[in-house]
Amino acid sequence: MTKIRQLCLVSLMLTSGIASAANVRLQVEGLSGALEKNVRAQLSTIQSDEVTPDRRFRARVDDAIREGLKALGYYEPTIDFDLRPPPAKGRQVLIARVSPGEPVLIGGTNVVLRGGARTDRDYLDLLSTRPKVGTVLNHGDYDRFKKSLTSVSLRKGYFDSQFNKSQLGVALERRQAFWDIDYDSGERYRFGDVTFEGSQIREEYLQNLVPFKKGDYYQSSDLGELNRRLSATGWFNSVVVAPEFEKSRKTKVLPLHGVVSPRTENTIETGVGYSTDVGPRVKAQWRKPWMNSYGHSLTTSVSLSAPEQQLDFSYKMPLLKNPLEQYYLLQGGFKRTDLNDTEQDSTTLAVSRFWDLSSGWQRAINLRWSLDHFTQANVTNTTMLLYPGVMISRTRSRGGLMPTWGDSQRYSIDYSNTAWGSDVDFSVVQAQNVWIRTLYDKHRFVVRGNLGWIETGDFERVPPDLRFFAGGDRSIRGYKYKSISPENEKGQLTGASKLATGSLEYQYNVSGKWWGAMFVDGGEAVNDIRRSDFKTGAGVGVRWQSPVGPIKLDFAVPVGDKDEHGLQFYIGLGPEL
Repeated sequence: MTKIRQLCLVSLMLTSGIASAANVRLQVEGLSGALEKNVRAQLSTIQSDEVTPDRRFRARVDDAIREGLKALGYYEPTIDFDLRPPPAKGRQVLIARVSPGEPVLIGGTNVVLRGGARTDRDYLDLLSTRPKVGTVLNHGDYDRFKKSLTSVSLRKGYFDSQFNKSQLGVALERRQAFWDIDYDSGERYRFGDVTFEGSQIREEYLQNLVPFKKGDYYQSSDLGELNRRLSATGWFNSVVVAPEFEKSRKTKVLPLHGVVSPRTENTIETGVGYSTDVGPRVKAQWRKPWMNSYGHSLTTSVSLSAPEQQLDFSYKMPLLKNPLEQYYLLQGGFKRTDLNDTEQDSTTLAVSRFWDLSSGWQRAINLRWSLDHFTQANVTNTTMLLYPGVMISRTRSRGGLMPTWGDSQRYSIDYSNTAWGSDVDFSVVQAQNVWIRTLYDKHRFVVRGNLGWIETGDFERVPPDLRFFAGGDRSIRGYKYKSISPENEKGQLTGASKLATGSLEYQYNVSGKWWGAMFVDGGEAVNDIRRSDFKTGAGVGVRWQSPVGPIKLDFAVPVGDKDEHGLQFYIGLGPEL
């Protein structure tokens, strides 16, 4: 009988403990601001079903609170516990009343720099971040300062750096704390030779991608830039350039060794899509990312839709001096168009020379040849053109495939003259801009603007591809694709010699990757700017931030147009810049 009673008593005690843990919650009082936040972080490891009123649990809470306060300079808090009975419906409350007490103050920060750090501006700037005497001790400040010293060393190539001493002393009786740090950065390493392994491209082309010279001081950003440049060429599947430390301990000259693997010689991509402008579309692309040891590449693409069929090729020839930023581009293609009042067969060839400038701008000069047979508004012509041009452009973005900040600018001038065999004299000036800015993470603004001007004495012989039409996505939504231009006496579109369109779009982040949009577009395509025919469209849409870029669906209507009233919708996928 005694054993049965003992078993019942043990069972009762266990049941009571479980019930107690399930019916008690912890509450901390007396703290605010950073102290409260840090203590809560220390207590966050305690699960709600672990809370009990017993002494062991109280000691655990006491230790956690003291650790949280100690990190912020409060070493002598007073902590009292009180168990409040439950209300009619609820749980008991274990209250921890905390008085943080007087803080420990900084009494001094002694930091000694040795080696190259003594004269290195980045290290010297760190000294100014030390807390002033009399401020409250914060262990995080001390730890961050030490990490900053180490970070500068790794970033700038002080690979032999070490702490001779690093102490944070606390005199509780005086409520003072003292930093005592002795840091020796050692000698700064320099870049040595750069070698490559596994490359199918000539060594001299790779060497001209190196953004530093032998003997320059090491910078981790320079090493990262070299890896980026090699990857950006498109020649390699993988790129790893790393320092060889074992060869540099004595000389402090750090050789780099790059291991690369060639990209597949042929890649083929196919796709079926839909865009509101041209409807269903089939695309295929064949790409040879490298054709020889000089890094030449070839891209051939086919795009088929009901109104447009196009075959294009481009052959890129990097220059030895700067293979990534300077190159020749040979392009050609054939395009057939049957859209609205335009029928055109166009064959083109172009050779261009590109330079990327250090400011981020890219400039190009080009020479184009085209042979066009076309009918525009019942006027049929065959035109051969040979015309040079210049172009400057820049694209900047931050925030991935759906940038939070960015802009794209492109300006070009083309000139044709019968003096060198062209059938038409003309000058074409164009400017295209897109600006993206985001405020407070959720408010995104997209502003677009396009300007164009053709000066010619024989507009009817200018091919439709060079004339201006407005309407459609990325132009004036609410109108069909390329449906805005001057008309002849039969109401047929002739194309325009002047273009001005703009768009203001506001997007709001509704949830996660989903954005709502409101927009207004406006502009005109005319031959005489004194006879304005301004069109306006407005609408709403939705954006989804997909892994391959933003997917959008827009609905828009013309505004104030007595002849156009219908609702237009636009589906699109791709970058906004």
